[in-house]
Amino acid sequence: MDKRNTLFTQRRGASGTQIFAVAGNPVLHSKSPDMFNAAFKACALDAVYTRIAALKAEEIIECARDAGIAGINITSPFKEEIVQFLDDMEDDAKKIGAVNTVVFQGGRCKGYNTDVAGVINAFSAAKVRLAGRKAAVIGAGGAARAAVLALLSEGAEVVIFNRTTEKARVLADAFGCRASALERINDELTGIDILITCLPVDFGAVNARLLKKGLVVLDANYSMETSLVKGAKERGYKVIDGREWLLFQGAGAFAHFTGVEPPVHVMRRALYRRTSADKRNIALVGFMGVGKSTIASGIAEKTAMPFIDIDAEIERKAALSVKEIFETKGEGVFRKMERREIGNIAAISRAVISCGGGVVLSRRNMAILKKHCIVVWLWANIDTVLKRVGKDGVRPLLNGRSGKSGITRMLKARLPLYARISDLLIKTDGKEPDDIVRRIDGETDKLFKD
Repeated sequence: MDKRNTLFTQRRGASGTQIFAVAGNPVLHSKSPDMFNAAFKACALDAVYTRIAALKAEEIIECARDAGIAGINITSPFKEEIVQFLDDMEDDAKKIGAVNTVVFQGGRCKGYNTDVAGVINAFSAAKVRLAGRKAAVIGAGGAARAAVLALLSEGAEVVIFNRTTEKARVLADAFGCRASALERINDELTGIDILITCLPVDFGAVNARLLKKGLVVLDANYSMETSLVKGAKERGYKVIDGREWLLFQGAGAFAHFTGVEPPVHVMRRALYRRTSADKRNIALVGFMGVGKSTIASGIAEKTAMPFIDIDAEIERKAALSVKEIFETKGEGVFRKMERREIGNIAAISRAVISCGGGVVLSRRNMAILKKHCIVVWLWANIDTVLKRVGKDGVRPLLNGRSGKSGITRMLKARLPLYARISDLLIKTDGKEPDDIVRRIDGETDKLFKD
């Protein structure tokens, strides 16, 4: 066995493919899956990485435990809220009061903060010295806390600016630095060497014309070129791409997840690679009983996009129910019909598609869905599934199976397949269908606007 994989194998035990994810709200824009999946492949690790869309931190932990997820990266707005649901935290996370990496092992979950090292290494890779420099941090959330600790630990002098000045003061008092109101930032720009902003939107408070010559800017918002970054570039000042912070915090998380040295060059290449995926549809996958048809129909109604139910299409063309196809023709014939219907998706645009629970059993199906659809994996725990479908008599694959143990075996075998195909995971237990519809629409609406 490759020695570099030894610790990962020990953590994995006999559980098979390990599942990891990034959790946030919103989260579909995250580039972390590109980075981690490339690293897993480069290190020959049996692991896969997806995204979890959540409304609260407790939901993230519940989903991870139920689905057997081995580790999660936490992004906005949950880095501070997640702390109360953890069993333990490492020192940096305790100092900051925020966590961006959670590892599940032996029934316990431990929180880490790799943002501190992420900031330090981003500046180091850009050959920017922090010691003795005057630095400003905009924001007072979990990412800003990590940035402040990183700067101070490297010997920089720090002032914190925030829209809510009191939050900046509390943070400054905790770390022994200075705070100021955000509206005063332009008055202090002439003395600033390093500027880090940790706000999720383009706040537009900085007058780029007042930036000091030689200023270095790092904007954590890597999903767009903010007015601050644009202004700094126009004046020829040094800008550290926010993806560098993402890269190095991700490298730290990778080490915690796997015990393997992170392949930083592979992760960087994947992070900066432009994707050309033709994702023109929304496809819902997941185990039986998670609500795929109901929720897909709701999304179609809300967005005025056509609704396609793969099982219903098979039944219509065969003039038989799915149960009857299984009983009279066998599962092999049904899967062949299913592959044919999935094959038609390549020619479809702007539709909402509900897929059968076993659609992931075909690699060809998975490849087509992954290429042409935003794939949303709907999750419900075993007890919820049993309550919804355990005794309905119309699920052919449940016939003859021993209740909970049978469903558990089936679901365990399919978990890594759902994870591998999905762009987004959403927990449906205890949620109204309309709430799930709104969440999916909120994550995907920008992708389907003309």
